[in-house]
Amino acid sequence: MPTSLDATVKGLEGASLTIRGLLAVWGYRIRDHASVPQIRLDLTNAGLNTVPDFAVGSLDDEVAIVPIGQERDTAAEAGDGAVERDLADDSEESVGVFPQAAMRVHDLPCAHRVASITPDESLSAAMGKMAEHGYSQLPVIDTSGTLHGVVTWASIVHMHATGRKTCLANAISTEYEIVNASAHLLPVLPAIRAHEFVLVRAADGQVSGIVTSADLAGEFGTVARPFFTLGEIERRLRRCLGRVYDEADVQKVHKKKTSVDEMMFGEYVRLLDNEERWDKLGWPLVDRAHFIGLLGRVKDVRNTVMHFNAPSLRAEQLDLLDSFVSMLRLYDPDYGATDMGSTT
Repeated sequence: MPTSLDATVKGLEGASLTIRGLLAVWGYRIRDHASVPQIRLDLTNAGLNTVPDFAVGSLDDEVAIVPIGQERDTAAEAGDGAVERDLADDSEESVGVFPQAAMRVHDLPCAHRVASITPDESLSAAMGKMAEHGYSQLPVIDTSGTLHGVVTWASIVHMHATGRKTCLANAISTEYEIVNASAHLLPVLPAIRAHEFVLVRAADGQVSGIVTSADLAGEFGTVARPFFTLGEIERRLRRCLGRVYDEADVQKVHKKKTSVDEMMFGEYVRLLDNEERWDKLGWPLVDRAHFIGLLGRVKDVRNTVMHFNAPSLRAEQLDLLDSFVSMLRLYDPDYGATDMGSTT
């Protein structure tokens, strides 16, 4: 049964609005791995698309909402003139190598959750909670939300070393830093390194989370893994294709490009989506349709990583990248084999 949102989305046909305004229709403020796929799905279900792609560019850029199939006509009328290339390829080239948005503290999941203890509880309760969950520090926050300090294993040791009475009040440390959730992450790193954690303050002034050195280490792996894997995929793919396809082949896909090294992922798909050109590759045991389908999905993940503000991918997206790069390693071994039959 159609919902009120379905009707609202359908009513967007023919409209022009900023990307920020488009996001607001769905109640979103930023483009991320939740908002962009949901908006794409709802637009597609309504038979609509945006020109240019709303996942690219500034939030204050305007997009036109047009029926699917009319994207090229709308782009041509606007003077965009994409003659040979898909709009998706334009968006690929517009983003360069890194995401367009700087990472902020609130992009970390740990900035939105915090375990704490009240000043009325016992030191043993605090230590028990820390031991149970593997915490190295625990904020002390009363029922009104006021922060009284932080209990850490170091502050507990210091209490005993100085001979003070064993109680929660004497184990509370005021040696900590608190940062705004909206702060850029990179300038905060020295404070995290110095104290091993920072507390996060939400817009209402309350402590909303805590970021530790361990959180950063885990987040780095989450953020960096797709970049390194996508880099390896493109490097190996270009070597495989570059050994086979010359300027004439490349220009059948894009007249202004002369080598595989200049091509984008969408152009790789079109290069291989031709039976005659595929046969030149010499991969008889690989199903062309299956490989191109995988490559298209990798292209979508690549664009997700490069365009969106949120840093993390879903597990199935990471698995796709891992399996695809493993396949390419068979055809482009690190030891530099130059043909499919080489084993040395």
